[in-house]
Amino acid sequence: MADEERDEARAAADEVLAGVRAALRGLEAIPDAALRAQAAGLVLREWPAERTLPKEIRQQAVDALHSGQGLDFPEIGRLIGTDRSRAWRIWKGMS
Repeated sequence: MADEERDEARAAADEVLAGVRAALRGLEAIPDAALRAQAAGLVLREWPAERTLPKEIRQQAVDALHSGQGLDFPEIGRLIGTDRSRAWRIWKGMS
């Protein structure tokens, strides 16, 4: 992955992360402290399940490169900044 592409990916990821942080900051706006604590606890409890969403998005993107665009795994690995075996594992949902 070229430096310019990596910088573009970093900027896109930073923008998404800023949105996630802003959404989480919404918890601070809950005026009732007990309700705020309960809501924060629910977010913490459910957060591990939400971690799978970026993995699914990455897997779908790798599938689009492989199945949709016909790229092989060495090419995909280069495009996403990893090696061919990791690209294959991502495609299979193993990573």
